[in-house]
Amino acid sequence: MEIRSVHQIAKREWENISVSLELCGNIGKFDLVRYIEREPQLIRNLIGMEKKIPEHDYLTREAAYVFTELGREAGERLGLTPELAKAFGGGYSWVRTGWFDLINLEFDDLEIMEDHLTRKIFFFRLFFPLKEDFGWVFDSPDVISGMKSIYERFTSWQTDPVGYDNDLERYKKEIEPIREGLASALDIESGRC
Repeated sequence: MEIRSVHQIAKREWENISVSLELCGNIGKFDLVRYIEREPQLIRNLIGMEKKIPEHDYLTREAAYVFTELGREAGERLGLTPELAKAFGGGYSWVRTGWFDLINLEFDDLEIMEDHLTRKIFFFRLFFPLKEDFGWVFDSPDVISGMKSIYERFTSWQTDPVGYDNDLERYKKEIEPIREGLASALDIESGRC
């Protein structure tokens, strides 16, 4: 697959993300050239995702990687700190693809990893509060308003970190078992919440 085709795939997905985040702000145009040198894994995963779409739709590990990276980039462009943007991108990917994937993320500090994990769970919980239908359409009013609500929560944590602690305490009973299970599955020490 040539780079022009990869660029078209990336542009299509970036535009879809832009639509789903339209109430959050303008994320601008996507620059694939930056990624060719800096992040060749994105290119490989865009190609892999595209090849698997006919059979698996977006429910693949490759799509999870793509949406984690593009969601992180979108979060940073919307003004989130790199740490929050990384969790935002991971949460975006999880609700979009159904894949919970931390393989490509590096964390030097256990506390940072646990905070990242908890924020991804918040994202998922906020997006699917009581839904039974886990379908996804980029331009649906539910997705667009859900993304706005989640983005506002992330920006509130950025401006008021105590708000994150308060939310964590409020939802601890719901989030703790999920975080503990994921931490165990990922072989991460737990107990911080």
